[in-house]
Amino acid sequence: MKRILFILLCLPLLHACGKPAADDYFPLDEGLRWEYRVSVEQPHHSEIRPFSIENVGEATFKGAATSVRRTSDGTDYYISRRDDGLYRIAKRTLVELAPQPDALPRMVLPLPTAQSKGKTWSLVTMPYLIERVYEGGHNLYAQGLRFPMTYTVVGVDETVAVPAGSFSHCVLVEGQAELTLYADPRTGDSQIQVTTREWYAPGVGLVKLERDEPLDTDVYKGGKMTLELIKFR
Repeated sequence: MKRILFILLCLPLLHACGKPAADDYFPLDEGLRWEYRVSVEQPHHSEIRPFSIENVGEATFKGAATSVRRTSDGTDYYISRRDDGLYRIAKRTLVELAPQPDALPRMVLPLPTAQSKGKTWSLVTMPYLIERVYEGGHNLYAQGLRFPMTYTVVGVDETVAVPAGSFSHCVLVEGQAELTLYADPRTGDSQIQVTTREWYAPGVGLVKLERDEPLDTDVYKGGKMTLELIKFR
């Protein structure tokens, strides 16, 4: 599960303390905290776990002003605000003494977000859920398999309901990718349509995320992951 939580903030993620602006879809104010419920459904098992994110303050990384967001698994993500969008430029895990730069800045959301319908960008991602059911069910691909995903802002006035409440005027970002892998000796290679859907509420940020990796063969199992906001403060 730690692997899932680590990847979650790779998807795709500067101000003083205070209330986030009503038109801010990715608030970076220090002290803000999000608590989520993560549900995983796979052919061979399911689970529900808590997950949280907290803005811990500002930092300078390689001359760039950033805000640091810390997850409940102890990973720090460094977010930089630029004229055209919010970008993740580095991360630091629990076992690293210093943040490690991303090879290329990773766009989290375009700016201005509410006027970005139709905006498209591409990022390299990796499987969240695909596991090899032999050899203990370990995910052998998570550490090595990479593939490009195309993200598009498909809606800017969506409504979504989660345990924290109903949120309107949300921005919806969809990611699409096609992954080819050797599924099993019977079927050979399989093409999998991997999809991601992310809802961002104004003044709150990410309220829901869905990741679908549909795969059910003798050797590999995919599944679906849903992240929903429980509390924001």
